[in-house]
Amino acid sequence: MTGALKFCFYGIFFIAILNILISPALAGDKYSSGEMVLTAGIGGSNELQIGEKTQIIVTIANSGLINMKFVNTGTITPDYLPTTALSLSALLEGGDSPVQVSSDPQILGDVKSGSVVQAPFVITVPDSAQAGAYQLPLTLEYKYMDEATQNGLDEIQYTFKEEKQTLSIPITLRKSVRLGINSIDSGDLYVGGDGHIIVNVSNIGSDDGKNTVFYLEPVGKGPIAPYQDSVYQGDFPVRSFANLSYKVSVASNADPSIQYPLTLQAVYTDYQGLTAQSDKKSVSAGFRPKISFTIGNQQNTINSGGEGVITVPYTNTGSDTIYNAQAGITIVDPFTSEDDQAYLGTMKPGDTAVAKFKLNVNSGSTSKQYALDSEIRYTDENLTEFVSDPIKVPVTVTDSNGNMMMIGGIILLVVIIGGGFLYLRRRHHN
Repeated sequence: MTGALKFCFYGIFFIAILNILISPALAGDKYSSGEMVLTAGIGGSNELQIGEKTQIIVTIANSGLINMKFVNTGTITPDYLPTTALSLSALLEGGDSPVQVSSDPQILGDVKSGSVVQAPFVITVPDSAQAGAYQLPLTLEYKYMDEATQNGLDEIQYTFKEEKQTLSIPITLRKSVRLGINSIDSGDLYVGGDGHIIVNVSNIGSDDGKNTVFYLEPVGKGPIAPYQDSVYQGDFPVRSFANLSYKVSVASNADPSIQYPLTLQAVYTDYQGLTAQSDKKSVSAGFRPKISFTIGNQQNTINSGGEGVITVPYTNTGSDTIYNAQAGITIVDPFTSEDDQAYLGTMKPGDTAVAKFKLNVNSGSTSKQYALDSEIRYTDENLTEFVSDPIKVPVTVTDSNGNMMMIGGIILLVVIIGGGFLYLRRRHHN
């Protein structure tokens, strides 16, 4: 062997030995085996009501496991695992069931082992469906890394395979009562009063409800408070109607421009003899503003230490007729009275009725204008009682001494004028 050949041979041998010495820094993982395990089911209850259209959530879990892993010198760790479902899509179909699925395939992306994803689907159960248990086919399509081949020290080539898998999703179809709201009437409700909410409801479901009770509940902290929140109906067959009346009260601070939300629900005995309940239906109720009143510009004056009758004309500025109206006035110092009520009777919108109150004023009272609160109690056409908002009635108290001095001054002036007139007349006569 020549010197040049020996040099090349030893050089190559040295490089190989050096590569072996530094190769632990290039160690990587190699997975020899592993499989995909995908399972699916409906999140929550899998019972569906006949005649409803709803959205269900299908939960898909990947529980695949790596069976064996090697850590080899000079091996590059692959970017993909054989247990990862790549570009997973899910398609739910009705199969042999009467259910109709209207959603397209759901694209769920890459799903690693140990991960869970959810796919929403909109389904319709027709009215003609038969109650019972069914299976919905769920088709899963995805790719996975089948093989990773390392070329050299810094390159790895992947081989992917496509997979299609069909799982069964169990569901149960039940006959049920479903509520259809035909009308809702709250016409006799006023702010601060009592009245009725009348709901006309029909059974648009597939089950004949027995021992049916309807519950009306306010949503949140609204101003409507039912005196009774339930109405017993009894039998509630399919395609039948029920007229439900709930007595309620309305808070005095309610806003009459707002429709306040409520829910209506039926609790009944179903076709299997079990207690069931319908879905809650959203309804709303409004009410009229409280009847308002104004008073005329009547000037009422009473002397300090004296008594007098004040006259107050009340006008109904509301939009409805009131009945049995009675005006009252709140007596405060320096006034006293044994006659602080006045009957007004029936007042149509725009009508004016006059009330008179006899008042006494304490001696030594300050001369000024006072404001007394007045309220009107009345009923509506259903004999529901209401109380108006307070109205200020001005009453002026005058100084009795000042009045006497004024009267004396007037008398003196009359005497002077009369005396002067007589003097001039006599002088003219003479």
